[in-house]
Amino acid sequence: MSGGTQDRALGAMLRRWRERALLTQEDVAERSGLSVRTVRRLEGGGLPRARSTSLRLLGEALGLDHAERERMAAVAHGAARVTGKDQPSPAAQAPERGERARTHDGLVRAHEALGQAEHACRNGREVLKALLADSLPSTPENRR
Repeated sequence: MSGGTQDRALGAMLRRWRERALLTQEDVAERSGLSVRTVRRLEGGGLPRARSTSLRLLGEALGLDHAERERMAAVAHGAARVTGKDQPSPAAQAPERGERARTHDGLVRAHEALGQAEHACRNGREVLKALLADSLPSTPENRR
């Protein structure tokens, strides 16, 4: 398999797995510790050879199972032939606009809820005191 075909196949696989996980390239970069530029170049077939460490980090960031990680490494290193299943299907490339909007809205709400939970954990005692003070009747015991 030529380097260009191999790079495009790897890029298509990475893109398909990233989209399946509903992640942006920025999300993958943050989760993997790689730069956004590296993720973009890997997906676009612009790197002559992917490092084993980068592949491992990407596999972890994308939540790939063992078989998928093995397949990714084999394609990246030219040990496997590219098949139709390595190319994303047109339906898998982009969800319909309405579905994308619903998914985005749900992710935004989940992100906001996570942020609130993180804030509550960081400021645990004070936040809990304030919440309890608002919900309990005012008594001398509750004012401590």
